[in-house]
Amino acid sequence: MRPERRAWSRGLPQAWRGGALMMALLAAPAAAQTVDGALDGIERPAAPGDPVRTAEIDQRTAEIGATLRCPICRQQSVAESSARIAREMQDVIRTMLMEGRTAEEIEAWFVEAYGPWILLKPRAEGMNLIVYAGPGLAFLLGGFLVARRIRRGRSRDDEERVGPAVPDHLRKADRRWIEAALKES
Repeated sequence: MRPERRAWSRGLPQAWRGGALMMALLAAPAAAQTVDGALDGIERPAAPGDPVRTAEIDQRTAEIGATLRCPICRQQSVAESSARIAREMQDVIRTMLMEGRTAEEIEAWFVEAYGPWILLKPRAEGMNLIVYAGPGLAFLLGGFLVARRIRRGRSRDDEERVGPAVPDHLRKADRRWIEAALKES
């Protein structure tokens, strides 16, 4: 163990230490909370507001959270996950919605903070187009190969019905001899 390791990482397995550092950095907004529960620099209403507005914000929070990947679970959205960081991300989404930000602005903020992997559904741009176009291209290629195979099988059946062709450059006697031998076999 290197001496520059912090005390909080000593009890963690080696494979988890990098992840623990990443989680500590990701959870920085939670560490910035004051005693009353508000994030520094971001105001939250002290008392519950309009119940209709609160329900609308909760619904939009869930919708936006369903498009973002939980950094811990990786296979669940922020809305589905019960991890602490997912709940904190939902709080950040709710706060941003209360500030009047749009869903696109919130997603852009999370993409800037975490990178494009945070989106559960990749954007259709650049190399991500393979994800969207790949299945269709594979289906078309498979259909082409099946059609080609069927056509090839039909042409072989036609050749077998007619019989093998005797080359034209042979003499008539040789051609008759080959045809007679083919009929006997």
